[in-house]
Amino acid sequence: MSKLPVPAFPADGSGIIRLFTRHPNAANLVMVLMIMFGIFAIGRINTQFFPTLETKIVNIVVSWPGASAEDVEANIIQIIEPEVRFIDGVDKMTAYAREGSGTISLEFSPSAEMQKATADVDAAVKVLSNLPEDAETPKVSRVSFFDRVATLSLSGNVPESTLRIHARKIRDDLIARGIDKITFRGLRDEELQVEVPESELRRLGMSIGEISQRVAGNTRDMPSGQTGGAVERQLRSLADFRDPQALGELEIRSFPTGEKVRLRDIADIRQGYEDGQVEGFSAGTRAIEISVQRAPTADTLATAKILDDYLGEIRDTLPPGLVLQKYDVASDALLERIMLLVRNGVSGLVLVVAILYIFLNARIAFWVAAGIPVAMLATIGIMLLLGQTINMITLFALIMMLGII
Repeated sequence: MSKLPVPAFPADGSGIIRLFTRHPNAANLVMVLMIMFGIFAIGRINTQFFPTLETKIVNIVVSWPGASAEDVEANIIQIIEPEVRFIDGVDKMTAYAREGSGTISLEFSPSAEMQKATADVDAAVKVLSNLPEDAETPKVSRVSFFDRVATLSLSGNVPESTLRIHARKIRDDLIARGIDKITFRGLRDEELQVEVPESELRRLGMSIGEISQRVAGNTRDMPSGQTGGAVERQLRSLADFRDPQALGELEIRSFPTGEKVRLRDIADIRQGYEDGQVEGFSAGTRAIEISVQRAPTADTLATAKILDDYLGEIRDTLPPGLVLQKYDVASDALLERIMLLVRNGVSGLVLVVAILYIFLNARIAFWVAAGIPVAMLATIGIMLLLGQTINMITLFALIMMLGII
Protein backbone atom coordinates (compact mmCIF):
# COMPACT_ATOMS: atom_id res chain seq x y z
CA MET A 1 0.00 0.00 0.00
CA SER A 2 1.44 3.35 -1.05
CA LYS A 3 1.81 6.03 1.55
CA LEU A 4 0.11 9.37 1.12
CA PRO A 5 2.51 12.31 0.93
CA VAL A 6 2.72 14.39 4.05
CA PRO A 7 1.99 18.07 3.34
CA ALA A 8 4.90 20.30 4.14
CA PHE A 9 5.21 23.96 4.88
CA PRO A 10 6.91 26.06 2.20
CA ALA A 11 10.65 25.94 2.52
CA ASP A 12 10.96 29.69 2.45
CA GLY A 13 8.96 29.96 5.63
CA SER A 14 5.96 31.65 4.04
CA GLY A 15 2.41 30.94 5.20
CA ILE A 16 0.34 32.77 7.76
CA ILE A 17 0.44 30.00 10.38
CA ARG A 18 4.24 29.65 10.25
CA LEU A 19 4.56 33.44 10.24
CA PHE A 20 2.64 33.76 13.50
CA THR A 21 4.39 30.79 15.13
CA ARG A 22 7.73 32.48 14.47
CA HIS A 23 6.42 35.92 15.50
CA PRO A 24 3.99 35.45 18.40
CA ASN A 25 3.97 39.17 19.15
CA ALA A 26 2.52 39.81 15.69
CA ALA A 27 -0.28 37.34 16.41
CA ASN A 28 -1.02 39.04 19.72
CA LEU A 29 -1.02 42.44 18.01
CA VAL A 30 -3.50 41.27 15.36
CA MET A 31 -5.73 39.83 18.08
CA VAL A 32 -5.69 43.12 20.02
CA LEU A 33 -6.52 45.04 16.84
CA MET A 34 -9.41 42.68 16.12
CA ILE A 35 -10.77 43.20 19.63
CA MET A 36 -10.43 46.99 19.45
CA PHE A 37 -12.01 47.15 15.99
CA GLY A 38 -14.90 44.95 17.14
CA ILE A 39 -15.56 47.06 20.24
CA PHE A 40 -15.45 50.19 18.08
CA ALA A 41 -17.93 48.63 15.62
CA ILE A 42 -20.41 47.52 18.30
CA GLY A 43 -21.08 51.12 19.25
CA ARG A 44 -21.58 52.27 15.64
CA ILE A 45 -23.14 49.47 13.64
CA ASN A 46 -26.85 49.88 12.95
CA THR A 47 -29.43 47.49 14.37
CA GLN A 48 -32.46 46.84 12.16
CA PHE A 49 -35.27 44.31 11.98
CA PHE A 50 -34.80 43.75 8.24
CA PRO A 51 -31.84 44.61 6.00
CA THR A 52 -32.12 47.93 4.20
CA LEU A 53 -33.75 47.45 0.81
CA GLU A 54 -33.01 49.86 -2.00
CA THR A 55 -36.24 50.41 -3.89
CA LYS A 56 -36.17 51.11 -7.61
CA ILE A 57 -39.69 52.50 -7.98
CA VAL A 58 -40.91 55.96 -8.98
CA ASN A 59 -44.58 56.91 -8.55
CA ILE A 60 -46.57 59.49 -10.50
CA VAL A 61 -49.77 60.59 -8.74
CA VAL A 62 -52.35 62.91 -10.29
CA SER A 63 -55.42 64.07 -8.37
CA TRP A 64 -58.58 65.00 -10.26
CA PRO A 65 -61.29 65.79 -7.69
CA GLY A 66 -64.74 64.51 -8.53
CA ALA A 67 -63.68 62.48 -11.58
CA SER A 68 -64.76 58.88 -12.03
CA ALA A 69 -62.25 56.06 -12.38
CA GLU A 70 -63.14 55.76 -16.07
CA ASP A 71 -62.45 59.46 -16.67
CA VAL A 72 -59.14 59.20 -14.83
CA GLU A 73 -58.15 56.23 -16.99
CA ALA A 74 -59.05 57.95 -20.26
CA ASN A 75 -57.85 61.48 -19.56
CA ILE A 76 -54.85 60.99 -17.26
CA ILE A 77 -53.45 57.45 -17.32
CA GLN A 78 -53.62 57.02 -21.09
CA ILE A 79 -51.99 60.42 -21.62
CA ILE A 80 -49.08 59.93 -19.23
CA GLU A 81 -48.30 56.27 -20.03
CA PRO A 82 -46.83 56.82 -23.55
CA GLU A 83 -44.55 59.59 -22.24
CA VAL A 84 -42.93 57.51 -19.50
CA ARG A 85 -43.13 53.93 -20.79
CA PHE A 86 -39.87 54.08 -22.72
CA ILE A 87 -37.73 56.07 -20.29
CA ASP A 88 -34.28 54.52 -20.04
CA GLY A 89 -34.12 51.77 -17.42
CA VAL A 90 -37.87 51.15 -16.97
CA ASP A 91 -38.50 47.42 -16.49
CA LYS A 92 -42.16 47.44 -15.51
CA MET A 93 -45.03 49.90 -15.44
CA THR A 94 -48.24 49.57 -13.42
CA ALA A 95 -51.15 52.02 -13.52
CA TYR A 96 -54.10 52.41 -11.14
CA ALA A 97 -57.18 54.54 -11.78
CA ARG A 98 -59.64 55.26 -9.00
CA GLU A 99 -62.24 57.89 -8.29
CA GLY A 100 -60.50 61.23 -7.92
CA SER A 101 -56.92 60.17 -8.69
CA GLY A 102 -54.61 58.07 -10.81
CA THR A 103 -51.24 56.48 -10.01
CA ILE A 104 -48.53 55.17 -12.32
CA SER A 105 -45.68 53.13 -10.80
CA LEU A 106 -42.45 52.70 -12.74
CA GLU A 107 -40.09 49.91 -11.66
CA PHE A 108 -36.50 50.39 -12.85
CA SER A 109 -33.73 47.87 -13.47
CA PRO A 110 -31.37 47.02 -10.58
CA SER A 111 -28.53 48.92 -12.26
CA ALA A 112 -30.52 52.14 -12.69
CA GLU A 113 -29.25 55.33 -11.06
CA MET A 114 -32.39 56.42 -9.23
CA GLN A 115 -31.59 60.11 -8.89
CA LYS A 116 -31.29 60.39 -12.68
CA ALA A 117 -34.31 58.14 -13.22
CA THR A 118 -36.49 60.32 -10.99
CA ALA A 119 -35.31 63.45 -12.81
CA ASP A 120 -36.09 61.84 -16.19
CA VAL A 121 -39.63 60.96 -15.10
CA ASP A 122 -40.19 64.44 -13.68
CA ALA A 123 -38.99 66.04 -16.93
CA ALA A 124 -41.25 63.81 -19.03
CA VAL A 125 -44.31 64.65 -16.95
CA LYS A 126 -43.68 68.40 -16.86
CA VAL A 127 -43.95 68.75 -20.65
CA LEU A 128 -47.51 67.38 -20.69
CA SER A 129 -49.99 70.08 -21.65
CA ASN A 130 -53.13 68.08 -22.44
CA LEU A 131 -54.16 66.97 -18.95
CA PRO A 132 -57.60 68.12 -17.72
CA GLU A 133 -57.63 71.76 -16.63
CA ASP A 134 -59.08 71.03 -13.21
CA ALA A 135 -56.64 68.17 -12.52
CA GLU A 136 -53.87 68.92 -10.06
CA THR A 137 -50.20 69.05 -11.04
CA PRO A 138 -48.70 65.53 -11.28
CA LYS A 139 -46.55 64.60 -8.30
CA VAL A 140 -43.43 62.54 -9.01
CA SER A 141 -41.79 60.79 -6.05
CA ARG A 142 -39.34 57.99 -5.47
CA VAL A 143 -40.51 55.19 -3.19
CA SER A 144 -38.30 55.23 -0.09
CA PHE A 145 -37.63 52.36 2.30
CA PHE A 146 -39.01 52.78 5.82
CA ASP A 147 -38.97 49.97 8.38
CA ARG A 148 -41.67 49.71 11.04
CA VAL A 149 -40.42 49.95 14.61
CA ALA A 150 -43.72 49.77 16.51
CA THR A 151 -47.42 50.54 16.19
CA LEU A 152 -49.49 52.69 18.54
CA SER A 153 -53.24 52.71 19.02
CA LEU A 154 -54.92 55.88 20.31
CA SER A 155 -58.51 55.13 21.28
CA GLY A 156 -61.28 56.26 23.58
CA ASN A 157 -64.90 57.32 23.94
CA VAL A 158 -64.19 60.85 22.78
CA PRO A 159 -65.15 62.86 19.68
CA GLU A 160 -63.23 62.07 16.53
CA SER A 161 -61.91 65.63 16.48
CA THR A 162 -60.28 65.05 19.89
CA LEU A 163 -58.59 61.88 18.63
CA ARG A 164 -57.29 63.78 15.59
CA ILE A 165 -55.82 66.57 17.70
CA HIS A 166 -53.95 64.21 20.04
CA ALA A 167 -52.81 61.87 17.23
CA ARG A 168 -51.25 64.79 15.39
CA LYS A 169 -49.67 66.07 18.59
CA ILE A 170 -48.08 62.64 19.15
CA ARG A 171 -46.79 62.68 15.57
CA ASP A 172 -45.29 66.16 15.91
CA ASP A 173 -43.69 65.32 19.27
CA LEU A 174 -42.10 62.10 18.00
CA ILE A 175 -40.76 63.72 14.83
CA ALA A 176 -39.31 66.55 16.93
CA ARG A 177 -37.49 63.92 19.03
CA GLY A 178 -35.87 62.31 16.00
CA ILE A 179 -38.36 59.71 14.70
CA ASP A 180 -38.08 59.57 10.91
CA LYS A 181 -41.65 58.90 9.80
CA ILE A 182 -45.13 58.62 11.33
CA THR A 183 -48.14 57.37 9.38
CA PHE A 184 -51.80 57.12 10.36
CA ARG A 185 -54.64 54.72 9.71
CA GLY A 186 -58.15 55.68 10.64
CA LEU A 187 -57.41 59.42 10.51
CA ARG A 188 -60.10 60.61 8.12
CA ASP A 189 -59.87 63.88 6.22
CA GLU A 190 -62.03 66.71 7.46
CA GLU A 191 -64.61 68.10 5.08
CA LEU A 192 -67.47 70.56 4.99
CA GLN A 193 -70.67 68.75 4.06
CA VAL A 194 -73.39 70.80 2.36
CA GLU A 195 -76.91 69.43 1.96
CA VAL A 196 -79.28 71.34 -0.32
CA PRO A 197 -82.98 70.36 -0.20
CA GLU A 198 -84.59 69.67 -3.57
CA SER A 199 -87.26 72.27 -2.81
CA GLU A 200 -84.65 75.03 -2.55
CA LEU A 201 -83.13 74.05 -5.88
CA ARG A 202 -86.55 74.27 -7.54
CA ARG A 203 -87.32 77.62 -5.88
CA LEU A 204 -84.12 79.15 -7.21
CA GLY A 205 -84.33 77.40 -10.55
CA MET A 206 -80.82 76.04 -10.09
CA SER A 207 -79.23 72.63 -10.32
CA ILE A 208 -76.80 70.99 -7.95
CA GLY A 209 -74.15 71.39 -10.64
CA GLU A 210 -74.56 75.17 -10.67
CA ILE A 211 -74.17 75.37 -6.92
CA SER A 212 -71.16 73.10 -7.20
CA GLN A 213 -69.58 75.52 -9.68
CA ARG A 214 -70.13 78.43 -7.32
CA VAL A 215 -68.52 76.56 -4.48
CA ALA A 216 -65.74 75.27 -6.74
CA GLY A 217 -64.53 78.78 -7.41
CA ASN A 218 -63.75 79.17 -3.73
CA THR A 219 -62.56 75.68 -2.84
CA ARG A 220 -59.87 73.17 -3.64
CA ASP A 221 -62.05 70.08 -3.95
CA MET A 222 -65.66 69.92 -5.01
CA PRO A 223 -67.17 66.59 -6.04
CA SER A 224 -71.00 66.55 -6.02
CA GLY A 225 -73.48 63.78 -5.47
CA GLN A 226 -76.95 62.86 -4.34
CA THR A 227 -78.24 61.58 -1.02
CA GLY A 228 -81.66 60.78 0.30
CA GLY A 229 -83.20 59.97 -3.08
CA ALA A 230 -85.19 62.96 -4.40
CA VAL A 231 -85.51 64.60 -1.00
CA GLU A 232 -82.18 66.40 -0.84
CA ARG A 233 -78.86 66.79 -2.60
CA GLN A 234 -75.40 66.80 -1.10
CA LEU A 235 -72.07 68.16 -2.26
CA ARG A 236 -68.73 67.80 -0.52
CA SER A 237 -66.04 70.42 -0.25
CA LEU A 238 -62.50 70.29 1.12
CA ALA A 239 -62.61 74.06 1.16
CA ASP A 240 -60.31 76.91 1.93
CA PHE A 241 -63.13 77.77 4.32
CA ARG A 242 -62.26 76.32 7.72
CA ASP A 243 -65.73 76.30 9.29
CA PRO A 244 -69.38 76.02 8.20
CA GLN A 245 -70.10 79.64 9.12
CA ALA A 246 -67.48 80.97 6.70
CA LEU A 247 -68.69 78.75 3.87
CA GLY A 248 -72.27 79.76 4.60
CA GLU A 249 -71.46 83.36 3.69
CA LEU A 250 -70.72 82.34 0.11
CA GLU A 251 -73.06 84.15 -2.28
CA ILE A 252 -74.99 81.73 -4.47
CA ARG A 253 -77.31 84.06 -6.37
CA SER A 254 -78.35 87.70 -6.54
CA PHE A 255 -81.55 89.26 -7.90
CA PRO A 256 -82.16 92.60 -9.65
CA THR A 257 -83.99 93.75 -6.54
CA GLY A 258 -80.71 93.57 -4.64
CA GLU A 259 -81.63 90.43 -2.74
CA LYS A 260 -78.71 88.05 -2.27
CA VAL A 261 -79.02 84.37 -1.56
CA ARG A 262 -76.18 82.94 0.46
CA LEU A 263 -75.36 79.28 0.87
CA ARG A 264 -76.47 79.28 4.51
CA ASP A 265 -79.95 80.41 3.38
CA ILE A 266 -80.62 77.31 1.30
CA ALA A 267 -78.38 74.58 2.70
CA ASP A 268 -77.47 72.72 5.84
CA ILE A 269 -73.68 73.05 6.32
CA ARG A 270 -71.80 70.98 8.85
CA GLN A 271 -68.30 69.80 9.66
CA GLY A 272 -67.77 66.14 8.86
CA TYR A 273 -65.34 63.47 7.74
CA GLU A 274 -64.80 61.58 4.51
CA ASP A 275 -67.07 58.52 4.60
CA GLY A 276 -65.07 56.55 2.03
CA GLN A 277 -61.87 56.49 4.07
CA VAL A 278 -60.75 53.82 6.54
CA GLU A 279 -62.17 54.10 10.05
CA GLY A 280 -60.40 52.65 13.07
CA PHE A 281 -61.92 50.95 16.10
CA SER A 282 -60.42 49.23 19.13
CA ALA A 283 -62.64 47.19 21.46
CA GLY A 284 -65.67 48.97 20.05
CA THR A 285 -64.33 52.51 20.51
CA ARG A 286 -63.04 54.80 17.78
CA ALA A 287 -59.26 54.58 17.35
CA ILE A 288 -56.42 55.89 15.23
CA GLU A 289 -53.45 53.65 14.41
CA ILE A 290 -50.05 55.35 14.52
CA SER A 291 -47.18 53.56 12.77
CA VAL A 292 -43.67 54.51 13.95
CA GLN A 293 -41.06 53.96 11.23
CA ARG A 294 -37.35 54.48 10.75
CA ALA A 295 -35.28 55.55 7.75
CA PRO A 296 -32.52 53.29 6.32
CA THR A 297 -29.81 55.12 8.27
CA ALA A 298 -31.65 55.05 11.61
CA ASP A 299 -31.14 52.49 14.37
CA THR A 300 -34.13 50.38 15.40
CA LEU A 301 -33.16 50.05 19.06
CA ALA A 302 -32.34 53.76 19.36
CA THR A 303 -35.67 54.65 17.75
CA ALA A 304 -37.49 52.27 20.11
CA LYS A 305 -35.83 53.94 23.11
CA ILE A 306 -36.98 57.37 21.93
CA LEU A 307 -40.51 56.00 21.61
CA ASP A 308 -40.49 54.33 25.03
CA ASP A 309 -39.18 57.47 26.73
CA TYR A 310 -41.89 59.55 25.09
CA LEU A 311 -44.67 57.11 25.99
CA GLY A 312 -43.53 57.17 29.60
CA GLU A 313 -43.95 60.94 29.61
CA ILE A 314 -47.21 61.36 27.69
CA ARG A 315 -49.39 58.62 29.15
CA ASP A 316 -49.95 60.55 32.39
CA THR A 317 -50.85 63.72 30.48
CA LEU A 318 -53.56 62.25 28.24
CA PRO A 319 -57.13 63.42 28.93
CA PRO A 320 -59.45 61.00 30.74
CA GLY A 321 -60.95 58.47 28.38
CA LEU A 322 -58.00 58.35 25.98
CA VAL A 323 -55.93 55.15 25.88
CA LEU A 324 -52.54 54.86 24.16
CA GLN A 325 -51.29 51.31 23.54
CA LYS A 326 -48.15 49.93 21.90
CA TYR A 327 -48.02 46.66 19.94
CA ASP A 328 -46.26 44.95 17.00
CA VAL A 329 -42.92 46.05 18.44
CA ALA A 330 -40.21 44.98 15.98
CA SER A 331 -37.43 46.07 18.33
CA ASP A 332 -38.51 43.49 20.93
CA ALA A 333 -38.04 40.61 18.47
CA LEU A 334 -34.69 42.04 17.39
CA LEU A 335 -33.49 42.43 20.97
CA GLU A 336 -34.59 38.88 21.79
CA ARG A 337 -32.55 37.56 18.85
CA ILE A 338 -29.50 39.53 20.03
CA MET A 339 -29.87 38.12 23.54
CA LEU A 340 -30.17 34.62 22.07
CA LEU A 341 -26.82 35.16 20.35
CA VAL A 342 -25.27 36.40 23.61
CA ARG A 343 -26.68 33.49 25.64
CA ASN A 344 -25.43 30.94 23.11
CA GLY A 345 -22.03 32.60 23.05
CA VAL A 346 -21.68 32.62 26.83
CA SER A 347 -22.89 29.03 27.24
CA GLY A 348 -20.58 27.84 24.45
CA LEU A 349 -17.67 29.68 26.02
CA VAL A 350 -18.29 28.12 29.43
CA LEU A 351 -18.65 24.65 27.91
CA VAL A 352 -15.41 24.94 25.90
CA VAL A 353 -13.44 26.22 28.89
CA ALA A 354 -14.77 23.47 31.17
CA ILE A 355 -14.06 20.59 28.77
CA LEU A 356 -10.59 21.80 27.78
CA TYR A 357 -9.68 22.49 31.40
CA ILE A 358 -10.66 18.95 32.39
CA PHE A 359 -8.80 17.15 29.60
CA LEU A 360 -5.90 19.53 28.90
CA ASN A 361 -4.77 22.49 30.97
CA ALA A 362 -5.89 25.99 31.88
CA ARG A 363 -3.56 27.76 29.42
CA ILE A 364 -4.90 25.89 26.38
CA ALA A 365 -8.48 26.25 27.62
CA PHE A 366 -8.06 30.03 27.93
CA TRP A 367 -6.58 30.59 24.47
CA VAL A 368 -9.05 28.33 22.68
CA ALA A 369 -11.99 29.95 24.47
CA ALA A 370 -10.63 33.41 23.66
CA GLY A 371 -11.10 32.62 19.98
CA ILE A 372 -14.89 32.79 20.34
CA PRO A 373 -15.28 36.46 21.39
CA VAL A 374 -12.32 37.52 19.23
CA ALA A 375 -13.87 35.94 16.13
CA MET A 376 -17.26 37.50 16.88
CA LEU A 377 -15.78 40.96 17.44
CA ALA A 378 -13.73 40.72 14.25
CA THR A 379 -16.82 39.69 12.30
CA ILE A 380 -18.82 42.66 13.58
CA GLY A 381 -15.93 44.96 12.68
CA ILE A 382 -15.81 43.61 9.12
CA MET A 383 -19.62 43.97 8.88
CA LEU A 384 -19.31 47.66 9.76
CA LEU A 385 -16.53 48.06 7.21
CA LEU A 386 -18.71 46.50 4.48
CA GLY A 387 -21.76 48.59 5.35
CA GLN A 388 -23.74 45.68 6.83
CA THR A 389 -26.12 45.93 9.78
CA ILE A 390 -27.20 43.81 12.72
CA ASN A 391 -30.60 42.48 11.64
CA MET A 392 -32.63 39.29 11.87
CA ILE A 393 -30.82 37.78 8.87
CA THR A 394 -27.26 38.57 9.95
CA LEU A 395 -28.03 37.52 13.53
CA PHE A 396 -29.13 34.12 12.23
CA ALA A 397 -25.82 33.85 10.36
CA LEU A 398 -23.87 34.85 13.48
CA ILE A 399 -25.68 32.21 15.55
CA MET A 400 -24.77 29.58 12.94
CA MET A 401 -21.17 30.81 12.93
CA LEU A 402 -21.09 30.53 16.69
CA GLY A 403 -22.13 26.89 16.44
CA ILE A 404 -19.33 26.21 13.95
CA ILE A 405 -16.74 27.85 16.19
